[in-house]
Amino acid sequence: MRLGRSVFLLVLAVGIATVSKAAAIDCVQYVKSSSRFELSGNAWSWWDRAAGVYDRGSAPRLGAVLVFERTRRMPAGHIALVSRVVNPYTVLIDHANWSAVGGSDGQVRRGVPAIDCSPRHDWSAVCVWNTEFQSFGRPYATAGFIYPG
Repeated sequence: MRLGRSVFLLVLAVGIATVSKAAAIDCVQYVKSSSRFELSGNAWSWWDRAAGVYDRGSAPRLGAVLVFERTRRMPAGHIALVSRVVNPYTVLIDHANWSAVGGSDGQVRRGVPAIDCSPRHDWSAVCVWNTEFQSFGRPYATAGFIYPG
């Protein structure tokens, strides 16, 4: 894993990710209200629904949607918007309803570091910064990035 000094410095520079105290919202509602993506359904289903409608791939781009696979702990999956590409292995994401403490919390978080922690460095797994623990969380499998039209 390429955590190293640059990611540590990035986290220090970014500081604690911005958390919105607005009304509770889920990740799909957030992405739909903050972008021009015209997809619907649970977050995990966006990857297949985007086929033939949007370009998809494994490289991060500004404004892309990162699609997390569903798991036992995340049965609806998860999606996030890429707000900045820092380097080939680090992005900042904006997303909602993600909390290491107590699960879903309905809050929007902006500028959250996420790193490619996949074995082949192909973005098939990401580790997301947890402000609650001041560390990167466990790897989450991803389908890839959906690119804006």
